[in-house]
Amino acid sequence: MAHWQETLAVWGPAWAAVRDLEGSAEDGSVVITGAVPERLAPWPGDGAKAHAASFPPGTVLSLVTEDAAAAREFAGPLGFRETGALVLLTAQTDDLDLVPSLPADAYVAEAPMENYDAVEVALFDRPVADGRIKLEDGLGVLGNLTVDDGHDELVVAFEQAMVAALGDEAFLHGADVLYLVADAAQAARFAAVEGWSKAAEIISFTKP
Repeated sequence: MAHWQETLAVWGPAWAAVRDLEGSAEDGSVVITGAVPERLAPWPGDGAKAHAASFPPGTVLSLVTEDAAAAREFAGPLGFRETGALVLLTAQTDDLDLVPSLPADAYVAEAPMENYDAVEVALFDRPVADGRIKLEDGLGVLGNLTVDDGHDELVVAFEQAMVAALGDEAFLHGADVLYLVADAAQAARFAAVEGWSKAAEIISFTKP
């Protein structure tokens, strides 16, 4: 069984936390509470099979899978409509460059928050990028790594500087595995960075 499957009950709630949501492990899946109810479940897996057919309208089913086609074949006949697709990336902290590399006029600042730790990149004393990490037992989940528009040539530098800062914190707290949930464009950028690899896809479906 892949590490992301073994630790779903840990990184699933952590991913909820970096989105300012609450998540809890339940029946082989993770229930995420918010404005829109969501269940995060591995596919194939009993967590999805046990609950998908009885989902109330408007509920989001997010299937974490290494076989996106099979996940779609499962959800479609049950009346779900696909509403999103993200990529789950993973890295070992030992394999990453944890020294931020930024232009001379930029700097990184970190701040502990109630449900996660935050990082911000400032350029000429103006915030231009931010991100979050939630540290749990042996791992850290990165999320909301965003760079303001107008800095296309520095997106990779800013993203990796945030990862370096947050990854160093994770390493100091004994988290040797990092996860990042990213959209397709961000995932492609990270795939080109040494140390990162694709672990799975997260395909989201909604019950009309």
